[in-house]
Amino acid sequence: MTANAYEQGKYYHVMLSWYQDGIRKQKSITTGVPIQGNNKRKVEAVRKEILKEWEQKITNNFLDILFSEYLKEWLESTKHSIEETTYSSYKATIENQICPYFEERKIKLHELKPHHIQSFYTWKMTSSTVTGNTIRRYHANIHKALRIAYETERIKDNPASKVALPKAERYIADFYTADELHTLLNAVSGSKIEVPVYLASWFGLRRGEVLGLRWQDVAYDDMTLSVRGVVTDKGSGSRTENLKYRNRAKTITSLRTFPLPFEVSEYLKRLQARQAENRELLGNSYIAEWSDFICVDTMGELIKPEYLSRAFRLFLKKHGLRHIRLHELRHSNASLLLDNGVDMKMLQDWLGHSHYSTTAGYAHHRTEKKRELGDVLSKALTPQRQTC
Repeated sequence: MTANAYEQGKYYHVMLSWYQDGIRKQKSITTGVPIQGNNKRKVEAVRKEILKEWEQKITNNFLDILFSEYLKEWLESTKHSIEETTYSSYKATIENQICPYFEERKIKLHELKPHHIQSFYTWKMTSSTVTGNTIRRYHANIHKALRIAYETERIKDNPASKVALPKAERYIADFYTADELHTLLNAVSGSKIEVPVYLASWFGLRRGEVLGLRWQDVAYDDMTLSVRGVVTDKGSGSRTENLKYRNRAKTITSLRTFPLPFEVSEYLKRLQARQAENRELLGNSYIAEWSDFICVDTMGELIKPEYLSRAFRLFLKKHGLRHIRLHELRHSNASLLLDNGVDMKMLQDWLGHSHYSTTAGYAHHRTEKKRELGDVLSKALTPQRQTC
């Protein structure tokens, strides 16, 4: 911290300057010493007193801050450097899962030790039965926050670096066969979630992508359908006011154009006409805000992301269909393409993946297809019997 005396009005003032969390802070304090007269020695003495007093105040503030309060402070400092959906995810994790534990124990930032963090992870895994992957998500937030505290010299080291983490659990995605997809599409016809399920099945779209489709993204003349943006939920609970359309997607490769099959083209034309009828029938009661979006209900309201995931799960259970996640319609689409001869590079472009390795994780093949490979090997490696 530095303190410089300067003249302002009738009195000397002191400008304090210091860095906090990597940001320069300044504060002006009047000395009460008049400019008139020979007061330079007095001003210097007051300047030193102010410097000493405020160095102690800042130091005490750093030492007294609870770890839970620091986490919230760090969260707000990241708000404008990350995506809204990422911030919302961080906020929910920090405020609902991490902070209550450390607030209850009144652990200060400078007192935090590896065993405190380790105890928290152990407690969560035993009392809340969370998975190792969830613990790793908690740890990512804690480690990032403490790294900034270390880099800005608020703590001497990062205690999160010395914590043992549970083994990551590999997620194995499930998928529907062509017959199961056909059954699903027949069953979902006429329901509120029909349109997003239908389009996700046909094109392997992510949830935000399918909900972000607009009528201007459909080109009937060129017979194409384009992904030009996504719908995100920047809050929690999927409230309408938290929904936002972004004219960008997860990655640059996610912005892509599909060929529009004749069946889908006709389906969309019928849907568009039905929505126009609803607008005319309901008049001012029809919600105009989302009128350009494809996945809306009969009132014109956009289908919300969390509602779609929850409704899909309940729909499968109600109709006795095998449980898969909504995102696994994307895996089902990919597996169907692979089983019909589409190569991995084409599939990568279709799914909008930046990396080939990501696409490889979608390479699910049905048992009968694997059996075909076994038959190929049998013919190649089994000695042929010679006939007399």
